Amino acid sequence: MFLVLAMGIKHRVQMSRKYIEGTDGHVYLDEDGNPEVIPRIYKKLEKQKKKRDSCVQYVAVATEDGYRACYTCPNGQKTIFLRAGEVWKYGETCDYEARKKDPEYEINRVELIDQNHGTKDYCFKVQLDSIYLYKKHHENLMRLERTGIWLKRPPGNKIYR
Repeated sequence: MFLVLAMGIKHRVQMSRKYIEGTDGHVYLDEDGNPEVIPRIYKKLEKQKKKRDSCVQYVAVATEDGYRACYTCPNGQKTIFLRAGEVWKYGETCDYEARKKDPEYEINRVELIDQNHGTKDYCFKVQLDSIYLYKKHHENLMRLERTGIWLKRPPGNKIYR
């Protein structure tokens, strides 16, 4: 009986709020008539903020010699030969375990290696440095000497971020 009574009280409290039409029940007017979001939104907000404090900047490297997708190759070339250990992509994420399971990495036979840990902003800046400075990366210059192919950014980085 207590459970039913408690649920009834909670239901009445929820029903006493005047939700602002068009907000899908996310915004209501408080006792003073000011707009307020439901408590669940504040919890979600705090979770997202906290998540951005512990991110990872990583490098995706070839696990074996072979061809991989190339988004940055000249003359419309769609693939590039990478040797085991060569960089395919630099990235950053705040959910490293989920990112490692991305099918794109399995398809391209690369593994992710975490390089830096920190806030989202810090990891993003390190990723940018890595992508922009790939122009002078030793393996990129060696590829130019070996094959005549030089890349502006790693083959797996589709765009400058």
